[in-house]
Amino acid sequence: MKAAIFTNGVPWFPGDIVDYVYGEERLRKIAGLFDLYPTVINSENFAVHAANLRDVEAVFSCWGVFAPTAEEFDQMPRLRGLFHAGGSVRAVAEPFIRRGVAVCTAVEANAIPVAEFCLGQILLSCKGAYRNSRYCRQGSWAGEHPPIGRGAYGETVALIGIGAISRHLLKLLRHFDLRVIAVCEYLTPAQARDIGIDALVDIDTAFREGYVVSNQLADTPANARILQERHFASLREGATFINTGRGAQVDEPGMLAVLRRRPDLTALLDVQAVEPPAPGSELYTLPNVFITSHIAGSANDEVRRMADYVIRDAEHLLRGEPMPGQVDPAVLLSRA
Repeated sequence: MKAAIFTNGVPWFPGDIVDYVYGEERLRKIAGLFDLYPTVINSENFAVHAANLRDVEAVFSCWGVFAPTAEEFDQMPRLRGLFHAGGSVRAVAEPFIRRGVAVCTAVEANAIPVAEFCLGQILLSCKGAYRNSRYCRQGSWAGEHPPIGRGAYGETVALIGIGAISRHLLKLLRHFDLRVIAVCEYLTPAQARDIGIDALVDIDTAFREGYVVSNQLADTPANARILQERHFASLREGATFINTGRGAQVDEPGMLAVLRRRPDLTALLDVQAVEPPAPGSELYTLPNVFITSHIAGSANDEVRRMADYVIRDAEHLLRGEPMPGQVDPAVLLSRA
């Protein structure tokens, strides 16, 4: 069975993105499973190599994946599977699905480091570590009473959005004596209990009751600016907001207005509406805002896990078995 690698590359990674994600060892493994075409295919060189792609049945990709045009699909009549070593392929999956191509992603692999990142921030937030650190930077606290969080025993953590990240996070949170509430439209109460959610709530309740509120909503137009100023204003004394979803889901000016008024609150933002934020943004200067440069997802050693997941799926394809990472076409197209 023949295979090829498709990617246009990405501007944020100046090197060889295929080598970064797959590396020599994984590429060698793919070449041992398939007759792997030696040239990485992109939108610009497709026509040059099209004659050699007619028998390709599997396409491997990573960041920079692209959807061939209808004419290009016609030149790959045997294509059976897209194996994407990355997270969401919502932006490009539909043309593959319409052609009957199975789409497999490493979204479950990419969810693991994000969930681990969130877990660390949740536990530190329960202890009030970020607020305490701000206080300690002012100088000696001898004889004073630095702020200390309520701790991770019986406190309430609110998860907004239940997808791959939150599901893995819920497994990690089972080890702690926390009450977990969640915002999710498609789970029944019984299904929620089965995966470790104590109660399903709306967004207003999540912000009002959560001592830590963590956003992992899906990146869809319907979720743009869904987290508004009034939500942040309703947060409890000393609460923390964590965002590893998307910055566009937050009414950023409204959030900043609340954080300006309420120094007891903390915002941990791995994503922002504009990345990086514009010079002079209060995201840089407000003492109760901590930003990171979109680092929660797979990076460096972690990206090889994504490659391993799609190679696993490709091995299932070769054996004629169901592929664990295959996207349900109906679900993906309904949420596009």
